[in-house]
Parts: sequence; C-alpha cells; structure tokens
Amino acid sequence: MKPLCVIPARAGSKRLTRKNVAMLGGKPMVAWTIEAARDSGIFDHVYVSTEAEDIADLAARYGGDVSIRRPSDLSGDEVSNVEVSLHLLDTLAGMGRGYDAIVCLQPSSPLRNGKDIAGAWQRFQTSNEDFLGSVTPLDAHFFHWAVEQKPDGSYGLFFGERFLKARQHLPEYFRLNGAIKIARPEALRRVGDFFGDRFDAYPMDEERSVHVATAMDLALCETILRCA
Repeated sequence: MKPLCVIPARAGSKRLTRKNVAMLGGKPMVAWTIEAARDSGIFDHVYVSTEAEDIADLAARYGGDVSIRRPSDLSGDEVSNVEVSLHLLDTLAGMGRGYDAIVCLQPSSPLRNGKDIAGAWQRFQTSNEDFLGSVTPLDAHFFHWAVEQKPDGSYGLFFGERFLKARQHLPEYFRLNGAIKIARPEALRRVGDFFGDRFDAYPMDEERSVHVATAMDLALCETILRCA
C-alpha cells in the first residue's frame, strides 16, 4: 500500500491565534509534524496543505511539500480535514499520482513522533480495516464521576451505576487523541469522516498525545520537552 501524507495547516485558529506557526521548543508547531512524518520513512512526499504564504515558506524550510496550495474555499473554519485530504488526493490523481490510503497528521499534535506514525501505518496495513485512529488510555473514572444537568435543573450521574465499582474491576478505555488518522479513500468518501465502523486503533502514551488548542496546552508541551 502507498500512503498519502496530508498535514492540514491553515492560517486561521480560534482559541490559540496562528497555532500552526506558534513556537515550540525553538521550532514552529508545523515543523514538528513535518519532521515526524519524514522520520517515519513511509511517505514519498510530506504534503502540507495551506493557503497561507508564510506557513508554506516555513513548511518548505523544514522539508514539507507545498507544491499544491489549498484553495480559499477550503480554508474556512467549518472545512473538515476530510475535504482537505480528498482535495489533495484528487489533485494528485489528476497528475497521475495515485495513493491507497490517506494519513492525516494535524500539526496540533506536535509530540507524536516518526515511530508512532510508522507503527500506526504498519498496524493499519495488517488490520484490513478501513480506518485507524491513534488513541490514549483514558481513566475509567472519567465515566465513573460524569455528572449531567437534567432539564429540570437537577443533577445526576450520566452513566448511572455502570461505572460505580472499584478501579481494578473497571475495563480499559481509550480516547481518540487526533495525532494520527488513516483511511482508505473510498471509505472516507462514503462515510465522510475518519471513524467509520471498520475501525482500528493505535495506542500512544499520554505524554506524546497532547492536542494543542490553547496556550496552556502549548505550555504543557514545552514542559514535557524540557523534562524529556
């Protein structure tokens, strides 16, 4: 199988302004994902999809391929990574470059590394599933203590008594961390997201699974890097 690397890196972001070029450990955020993709050794090109000239210049400096620019109509807040990924896939297909799977790597997961990407790709190839997402172990007590406010204003346990048991008797759960998303193109078109029924997961440690959405998340990444 031949994987297409898609790094979506538009200029706009709401909670952390210009997140994709925010500095982390002396490098812009997008650089960490480009370098991890290159280190994985599984891609012929590391494509960065952006509409912004400054992001394109930075991406190229760190080894990203920015030869196919994102059109302005795919640069809004509500445009999904699915649309961006399929645009790149279809543009390349029109140039005679075909791929068997899409690997979407968001710059907002800067601590995921090349071994994670290569490991996820290997698992995807052997799983025979249509989709794969990277995940992180989730403390089941998040379910245990989940509380909802009801329409009448009162509060109650969201899951009832299902998780009210000692920790050692709780099953293992995971959360999607957004670091790696893989899909077969035909399944992605059909389902419209990266999480269809034929789905597998690639577990990652918590310290490599930080999703940067706020300044606090960015500070956490800096702390992890200093402690590594």
